[in-house]
Amino acid sequence: MKAWRILGLASLAAAMIGAPLANARIDAQTAAGIWLFDEGKGDVAGDLSGNENHGAIENAEWDKGMVNSALSFNGTSARVVVPDADSLDLEEAWTITAWVYVNKSDVNYGHILGKRNDPAAEANYAFRTSSDGTGWESYFWRGGWQGIWGAGDVQKDTWLYMTSVYDGESTVTIYEDGAVIGSANIGDPPPAGTAELHIGGWQANASELLDGFLDEVALFSVAIEEDDIIELMETGIQESLGLLPVRALGKTPVAWAAIKGARR
Repeated sequence: MKAWRILGLASLAAAMIGAPLANARIDAQTAAGIWLFDEGKGDVAGDLSGNENHGAIENAEWDKGMVNSALSFNGTSARVVVPDADSLDLEEAWTITAWVYVNKSDVNYGHILGKRNDPAAEANYAFRTSSDGTGWESYFWRGGWQGIWGAGDVQKDTWLYMTSVYDGESTVTIYEDGAVIGSANIGDPPPAGTAELHIGGWQANASELLDGFLDEVALFSVAIEEDDIIELMETGIQESLGLLPVRALGKTPVAWAAIKGARR
């Protein structure tokens, strides 16, 4: 696990002096979970949002990422499991964003991130590739499956900055590298559920796991805008949100946001 330098109160105060006004659109306080996968080793994926939504790594391997290290998922048994928590129950708007590398061998559903039970008909939010691995899909359960299906074309063997945004009212939009590739009217928000959050797959399912790599995965409780997506893609989550990492305590890495929501 990467060791983080402890920041004292004096250092934190110094970092705050002269900081520019906060950007209300990109705000660390709206982050439900941020998993940079920068540890490079170990079996825990640390959450830098401050919500302590750390994930247990199951069968995924550390590898070189788009930004520092990433996790490699084998498409059969690998995933990151994050326990259910109130901070992950999003009953209005949400944004899922990540650097995604889909292997050419991925020809099935490949989940990026989702909070969905198996086999129960329940999903608070989810983002994945389509059944044959050629399109992008984002959905939830509210009296039936509501979502956008088969949007765009999945480019294989290359890093893409993929984002799914639900506006909290009716519309879900999928972005590739900051550009819209599809949107759909899917109605009112879903109710919160009790499922774990899974990265690279979903709960207890062996047939819908990603064959590829993930890096800089984040979940927000708001619908971020296109300009914000581009900033996160070009600048990186940690710098855009002003996250200052601190020393890991045991297996639990934690982080502070010095000026939560502040611009660089």
